Amino acid sequence: MNKKALWAEALIFLAFIGAFFILNLVLPDRQFSEQENRYLQMRPEFSFKSLFSGDYTSKFETYTTDQFTFRDEWITLKAASELALGKQENNDVHLCENGTLIEGFKRPESSVLDSNMSALNTLVGNTDAKVYFALIPDKSDLYSSLLPKNVPNDSEKEVIDYCYGQSNATNVDIYSALSAHTDEYIFYRTDHHWTSLGAYYGLSALAESMGLPCPALDSYTDRHVVSEEFYGTTWSSSGFSWVDPDTMEIFVNAPESLKVTSYPQGSPVEGKLYDFSFLEKKDKYSMFMGGNCPMHVIETGNEDKPSLLILRDSYTDSLIPFLLDDFSEIHVLDLRYYRASLKAYIEQNDFDNVLVCYSVSNFCSDSNIFLLGM
Repeated sequence: MNKKALWAEALIFLAFIGAFFILNLVLPDRQFSEQENRYLQMRPEFSFKSLFSGDYTSKFETYTTDQFTFRDEWITLKAASELALGKQENNDVHLCENGTLIEGFKRPESSVLDSNMSALNTLVGNTDAKVYFALIPDKSDLYSSLLPKNVPNDSEKEVIDYCYGQSNATNVDIYSALSAHTDEYIFYRTDHHWTSLGAYYGLSALAESMGLPCPALDSYTDRHVVSEEFYGTTWSSSGFSWVDPDTMEIFVNAPESLKVTSYPQGSPVEGKLYDFSFLEKKDKYSMFMGGNCPMHVIETGNEDKPSLLILRDSYTDSLIPFLLDDFSEIHVLDLRYYRASLKAYIEQNDFDNVLVCYSVSNFCSDSNIFLLGM
């Protein structure tokens, strides 16, 4: 190759780099990524204190990565190039049979589980209410056979057995209920949540533990599809943008007598069992209960029924519609955002039942579980 050709290639490369440098300078920063369904790091404020502590450099590194021009397109390109090289994985997400996206599970140290179980058992000792404990397995366990054999993937069933062995609450065997129906559409392919059908089978396990009736599946005559264009959080982080979307459905329409009060910022506002406006957005799963919120209070109108407090993650949002007929009031707290005394709240409301319900992965990783004992 002659010198002119080398110079031409070098100039093209420099022009390419320069163009991206200029675009990164002039284009406005994005606060939110629709594709990744998360808030992006904004430019951190400089101070000598944050510089010397390392906080500034860490945030600035994340900022440059998050705000890189055409970030979403580069993620998709990376996934496509990995696939072309024979790799079925990108950003720790594995592209499996039928376009199912699965992340492997890493078991935490036993000390983490011991601490969380200690908090749960403190909760049991702090209330006269009947306390139920439910751990929901993820796709990484129920569909582990779809993952390549060399993928690190610890057993969630072993974590469930370990936690249930320490529990002073009444344990709910959701694992068996779901594992009996893995040939059905119980988890979204592109998301980490269970589907409404999966939540129904979760209800069957909960009903058995709580002594509640469980309606037959075919008795839900209002069951219908609400979206055929759902791309979940696993899809967002994977870059496998060509995977087909999921279908979302609901089984239970919101009764006219139902009253939902939500507390997104501490003050009460009118809430919804289903906020259908989210079906026009990327984060369609937030249709259930309107997404993340510190607290909801649901009044069903069934005044002769017991009350229920749910301490939970977002999996429970699609389970709640199945519980309306069995309780007079359902209070729903998310400990990631709720900061008042849990013990005082339980004493104030004199609940008949308390349900602690988390996915295994969230129970292992949520640093707020200790608040169960506060």
